[in-house]
Amino acid sequence: MSETFLNRLKNYLDERLKNEVLIVNGFKPFEIETRFLSGSRRKWEVFTQGWVTVGSIKEFLDGTVVVGSASLDRAGDGILEHLSVSYRRKLGQAEISKEEEKKAIEVVLRRQEEVCEDYLHRRNLEKHLKKPYWRTFVRLLWFDEVARRISEEYGVKVEAVVYEVTYDCGLESKFDGTNMDEDKKFEEIKKRVEALIAAYKLAYTVYQDYAPERYKECLEFAKAVLEKYGIKKRRLRL
Repeated sequence: MSETFLNRLKNYLDERLKNEVLIVNGFKPFEIETRFLSGSRRKWEVFTQGWVTVGSIKEFLDGTVVVGSASLDRAGDGILEHLSVSYRRKLGQAEISKEEEKKAIEVVLRRQEEVCEDYLHRRNLEKHLKKPYWRTFVRLLWFDEVARRISEEYGVKVEAVVYEVTYDCGLESKFDGTNMDEDKKFEEIKKRVEALIAAYKLAYTVYQDYAPERYKECLEFAKAVLEKYGIKKRRLRL
């Protein structure tokens, strides 16, 4: 990919996303990376270390171009926090030895890995929706629903993706750029940037403080998901 193309892409992203920030002063200019460690499958990447709706565009050696959003949910951390609290309650105030504490931590971490794997593969939903971390799974299903809606509206495939190891969740839209000239590739990227901006904003309404006027829609979605599995919650808050 030519230097001209990458600079053009960086300038476009800087201009298009400078106001698409998620926190005050969250924008940082995009950077270009073309040098990677041995074994990397990337050819190039244009990314920002700021917090904006679209965080990176990269092309892999097989020609796949991926437009990716900022993180939506740090699910792995959230699940671990709930499991740790639950386990501490089971132990109560009893004093335990260092060896017992080590074993308890191992149990929690092993359980976290099991839950996160189910989260990654969207399986055993009924089981997990009954647990203290149920909101994490409802949010993931909402992100999947948003991806479906935006894909239909914008005519490009958007997916909610869960990254292994961290189990963070985000949004992606990818395409095969093999044999595309630079102008065609640029236009395909622009379409997906617009789709991801819309998808991220809609997905983020699951957090009440972000868009209170649309939060009710998320609650209705959550209620329908829980009712599907015969689960009732007294206080439905995501």
